[in-house]
Amino acid sequence: MSNEPIEAVVPLESNPDVFSDFGHKLGLSPLLSFTDIFSLDDPDLLAFLPKPMEAIILLFPVTDEYEQFKDSETVLPLNNDKIIWMKQVVKNACGLYALLHTLLNIPECFIVQNSSVANFRRNLIEGNADQIELVQNISKEIYTSFSKRGQTEAPQAEDDVELHFVCFIKKHDGIYELDGRRNGPVLLKSKTDAGDLLDDDIVASRVKKYMSLVTGENALNFALMGLAPSMD
Repeated sequence: MSNEPIEAVVPLESNPDVFSDFGHKLGLSPLLSFTDIFSLDDPDLLAFLPKPMEAIILLFPVTDEYEQFKDSETVLPLNNDKIIWMKQVVKNACGLYALLHTLLNIPECFIVQNSSVANFRRNLIEGNADQIELVQNISKEIYTSFSKRGQTEAPQAEDDVELHFVCFIKKHDGIYELDGRRNGPVLLKSKTDAGDLLDDDIVASRVKKYMSLVTGENALNFALMGLAPSMD
C-alpha cells in the first residue's frame, strides 16, 4: 500500500446497499442497514420504514445560498466531549465522512468489537493517532472498491462535484448535524423526547430549509437514507 497521502477520491453514490456494505465492512453490526427515505411527511411512505432510525444521511446540492447559510451558523466547540466530529480533508469524500460520523456516534452496541471503526473510535478518543491519518488509511484500504459501485457512472476523483453528504444523529438526548465542510458539529436541538429521528420534526425542517436554497434542476438532486434495523 502506497504511503502517499490521498488528496481526492471518487464520490460515493447515495445508495443504501453501497453504504450498508461499506458500513458493515468497517464494523457496523449486521443488525442495522441503510434504507431509502422517500418522504418525511407522507404517512403511507413513512409507515413502511423500519424503526427506530439511528441516523439519517442527506445528499443535497451545494449552492452559494447554502454556503452563506452555513457560514452564518454557530458550531459547537471542538473540545465537545459528546460528539465525535471530523473536518473533511479529502476532496469528494463527504460520503465517507457522513458514514464515519454516523458509525462513530451511534451506540457502541451497534459496532463490532475490534473492527476498523471500533479501533478508529478508540484511537480518536485516546488521542493515539491523527484523524487525518486514520481517514487516509481507510480510504487506501477499502474506499475505492465501494466508490466504484452504484447504479450511475462515477465521476473522476479530481472532478468538482456540487453534491454533498451530511448526517443527522440523535445522541445524549440531542439532535446534531455533522458536516465535514463546517468547523464543528451543529446542535439542532438540545433536548428531544422522540425515540426516533423521524418522530422529531427538526430533521424534516432542516431538509426543507436546504431545499429552499436550491432552484431549477438542482431542486431534484436530494436523497435521504436512514440507518435502521435490517429488514433481512
